[in-house]
Amino acid sequence: MVEEDLKDFKLKPMKCELNFLNKSDGSAILAQGETVVLVSVNGPLDIKSTSQNMEKATLEVIFSSKGGKPTVSDRFKENVIRQTCETAIFGCLYPRTGITITIQELEDYGGLLPTTINCTCLALLNSGLAMRHVVAAVGCALDEAGNLIIDPTNDQIQTATATMYFVFDSREKNLVTGFSTGTFGEGVYDEALERCRAASDLVFNFYRDIVASYCNVIG
Repeated sequence: MVEEDLKDFKLKPMKCELNFLNKSDGSAILAQGETVVLVSVNGPLDIKSTSQNMEKATLEVIFSSKGGKPTVSDRFKENVIRQTCETAIFGCLYPRTGITITIQELEDYGGLLPTTINCTCLALLNSGLAMRHVVAAVGCALDEAGNLIIDPTNDQIQTATATMYFVFDSREKNLVTGFSTGTFGEGVYDEALERCRAASDLVFNFYRDIVASYCNVIG
């Protein structure tokens, strides 16, 4: 049923450039619709012994909003992205080192956090760090009539009674991270989860196309 509903469905247009910053180990700039994010990855790097983890790399995520002043919402984004990336990166291959992910919000017209997670994944791929899997984030909104809208616009988000965001891995499409706002029933959550899981295929396909085109250029 979900696959049939999404047969003709398209996410907002996605555009990406890898290696956008030549002084980073990996970088990407991603636009999903009119929302734009720039991410750089540096590491593994030597760090102070007090910050070292003997078993895996220490991951630091720095999010900078367009306004420049850090907020509680920015710290929340950093925490979600760090937890998501820790599931994806083979940190055990880089013990006692540090990996820094720096994120700059350029434009926010809705769907900022999913765009940020997807851009971060592309920057990690560009960095060459060993990864267990890649991840794809998809959001949806519940409108006042009870309809689920996948990859909603900013206007749809503003009038929604609830929003839900999901991050899936590329291997089994298992849920890696989930977060939501508003109120909704269990049935609505389950439907949103499955619809977003199906829509994540579009994001993973986009990753494959971008990486393939990049490999062709450097090949």
